[in-house]
Amino acid sequence: MRMSGFVSIVRRMVPLMLFALCALPAAAQDSAAQQQRLTERVDQLYQLFVSGDWSQVDGFITEDSRNIWLTQVKNTIEAFEIQEVAVAPEGDTALVTVLIDFRVAQVPGAPFRQPQRTEWVRQDGEWLVRLRPPASPMVLFDRANGALQPAAPQPNDPQDAFRFDRNSIFIPRTEAGAETVLEIPFENVTPDVVTLQRLRANCVCLQAAVDATEIQPGGKGVLTLTYRPSAENVSRRLLRVFADLTPSTYVLNLPVGISR
Repeated sequence: MRMSGFVSIVRRMVPLMLFALCALPAAAQDSAAQQQRLTERVDQLYQLFVSGDWSQVDGFITEDSRNIWLTQVKNTIEAFEIQEVAVAPEGDTALVTVLIDFRVAQVPGAPFRQPQRTEWVRQDGEWLVRLRPPASPMVLFDRANGALQPAAPQPNDPQDAFRFDRNSIFIPRTEAGAETVLEIPFENVTPDVVTLQRLRANCVCLQAAVDATEIQPGGKGVLTLTYRPSAENVSRRLLRVFADLTPSTYVLNLPVGISR
């Protein structure tokens, strides 16, 4: 009787145990599936910029981006490489970085290469890119990243000076007047002493500060971001942090996303 009762209890527990074991993998699988689906969407969109099939782009942008897209000058690109697809923790916004190779008619020779960062949102189960005015003459092209760079790396091209402990930085969305503070450690990955000057953001809603302005090679620091949106900029979704660095061969151009 005791054995029979034990077996009965085990039989009743097995479905519950299996449910518990499957719940977490299912969540992880959904996250991986969303990342994969977004990567596919990014690839499909940029294939359209290679082919110049502009009639199909409309299906990849948000409703509030349609007028921006219609006013853009359409130019094809030669090639692209998806560098990073970073989905926010809540799973319905993302920042995407793609390297684009393109030509400029006034500059004959090798194509130029530019990293392009775009903001994506998931609406009705599908990933769409959201454009923000003012937009670049090349659709989705982010000139804020700096001057055009040749596709082949050159010794004097500016390069990132710091490696942050997060590949992508997202700030939780808050109501106007609320304050959010993030501390992000970083490391100097260059062989030089790097000095930061004029640390700033592209929005008055975001303040940036570092615990040291002179970072030794291999040295570490902490970037503190204070986000305090107002009624005018609470809807802003993509921010940037800049600094003037010495030596000037290094740059700091850090994208910061705002989660929903």
